Parts: sequence; structure tokens; C-alpha cells
Amino acid sequence: MLLDKITPVDVHIAQKLRQFRVAAAMTQEQLGDLIGVTFQQIQKYEKAQNRVSASKLFELSQLLNKPVGAFFAGLKADRDYYNYDFKSDKKQVKDEVEFNKEILPLVRAFNRIDDLQAKKHLIALAASIARQKPKRVKHSYS
Repeated sequence: MLLDKITPVDVHIAQKLRQFRVAAAMTQEQLGDLIGVTFQQIQKYEKAQNRVSASKLFELSQLLNKPVGAFFAGLKADRDYYNYDFKSDKKQVKDEVEFNKEILPLVRAFNRIDDLQAKKHLIALAASIARQKPKRVKHSYS
């Protein structure tokens, strides 16, 4: 994918920008003056010919009295376009079960410890071991 290629997200943001500007009863020229660009630049934003930078999007959200997230409302991930590696539901459930098998016994045991000093030592020990980054070995826990 080319870096300058307009994406479905760019088109969606462009449509939202136009919608919010019209709802605020502003012309392209008025909005451009407020954010320091020409009305032609606003036109390009609204036609998705130019991308809106993150800082300009924030500025536009403030001027149009909309949260930044409103520009993304209704967007759905396009797996084909972006070639995302989505985990299947089965894989997510399997990963969660494996995580729970490993972490829950540890959390339960930790919560049964009454000695606060011992808890602090265990946390320090775990942090020290984690920094060592040993080779991962798959264990089965009982």
C-alpha cells in the first residue's frame, strides 16, 4: 500500500468533516480561516483529496464542538483493505483459557497472603525474573 493512498478511513473522516461543518452552519472559508488554511484546503479535506493530520483533526473537533472520536463513529474495520491479521474467535477463547490457567492460580495464592512485606518481596521477585527474559518454555500447570 502506498503511503499517500487515500484510505476508506480518510473518506469517512472527510464525510464527517463536511457533515459537522454544515451542521455548525459554517462555510468552508470560515472554517479554513479559523484553523489557518484556505477554503480550498477545506475542500480537499472534505473530498478526501488530502488527509487531515492528527493535530488538525483535534483542532477541527474543538471548533466544531465534537469529540475527536465522532469523526470515526460508524467505521468498521475493512479486513480486505488493511490486510489485518484478526484472531478468530476460537483462537481468542483458547488464548484466554491458557492465560487464565496460568494467572488465576497465581492471583488466588497471592490474595491469600496476609503479610504485606511478603507480597512486596514477591512483586519484586516477579519483576526481577521478568527483566531476565528467559527463553519461553511451555509448561502445563496443575
